[in-house]
This record gives sequence, C-alpha cells and structure tokens, in this order.
Amino acid sequence: MSTTPAGRVYVPGYRWSKALMIAAGIGLCVFGASQLWPSMRLMLFGKRAHAEAVWVLKTKEGLPPLMLKTDAEIDAQRETRDRSYVFWNVFKFSTADGRSIIARAGAGSEFGPIYRLLDEDGLPASALVYYDPADPQKVAFPLIVSTWLSAAVILLAGLLAVVIGAVLYHWANTPIEMPHIPTLGEIESTHRRESTPSSEDNPQ
Repeated sequence: MSTTPAGRVYVPGYRWSKALMIAAGIGLCVFGASQLWPSMRLMLFGKRAHAEAVWVLKTKEGLPPLMLKTDAEIDAQRETRDRSYVFWNVFKFSTADGRSIIARAGAGSEFGPIYRLLDEDGLPASALVYYDPADPQKVAFPLIVSTWLSAAVILLAGLLAVVIGAVLYHWANTPIEMPHIPTLGEIESTHRRESTPSSEDNPQ
C-alpha cells in the first residue's frame, strides 16, 4: 500500500500476492475439472439407462465385504457407533445391445446405503446411470450427488478465487482517489469560524 503525501490517493499494491491467488485458483479449477471429467464424459458421450438396486455391500478395511440382499438385512447390519464401515449400492442395468451389467455406485455411505433395495411401492429401487458402450463397467450416477459434489465445490472455489484474484490484480497498481477526511485541527478551525459572530450579526 502507498499513498501520496497529501494522503488522497491509495494504491493497493501486493500485485504478486494477487497473482499467486489467481494461480492457486487455476490449480483448484484444474484439479476439480479432472475429478469431474470422467462423469461428464460419460454423460456427454455415453449411453443412458435405468439401473435397479440388486444388493448392498458392507465393507471395512481388512475384512471381506458382506453382501446384503434385503432391506431387513440392511437394517440389521447398520452401525450406530463404528463409522469405519461403508455401505455401497450395487446396481444392475441392461446395455443397448442387451448385455446385463452389474456395477457399484461410485460413492458409499457410513450411515447406510444411499438407496434402499425396494422403494415405497415395493418395487426395486432404480437410479439413472450413464455408461461407456465400449466398457460398460465405467459408469456415472448423476443423481447420486455425493459422487460429484466434492469435485464441483473444488471447481467453484477455484473459479471464485480466479475471479476475485483477477479483480484485485487489476486494481493492484491503480491509484484510487480517497475522500478527504478532515483533521482535528480543521474541524476545530471550522467550528471556531461558525461560532464567531460576524459583523452583520453585531451592528455597531
């Protein structure tokens, strides 16, 4: 920060710090986009299908996965204290050429599966899925928000940092006129002038 001797012009400065903020924002954008791209690519260029929930996998590091095939089994296996277990939904869908594919959702939950196996009508729960026709095991579930939320937040944070950094960088070396703030002496002088009677107010 620098000012003129009169103190009426302000130059923010710190140009390189603001350039560093822009660079950090670009880095976050690149990282977030790289995490989002696999799902975005499938949604843009892949095939669309409706998948049915067929079972749930309960996993914990160092233990074999446990397959849960009914909602009653899921309810019995919920963990109220141990959050090291993760529940994963497994879906089945048919490709455009008639192949049956089993695929696990890209995100799990510590509190229970994201989807129960049966919906309110007693029918198999379903989810929208996009898949790669050349490799149907590559799937994206856009309605499962947790599969893309973190990457989207990182990307948006990067964009925000770039925009704010660019604005600050633009004004870093630009003189900004500041309003005049009267000193204590100026205030006292003005007060004395206003309180001193003029000759018109006191005719001789």
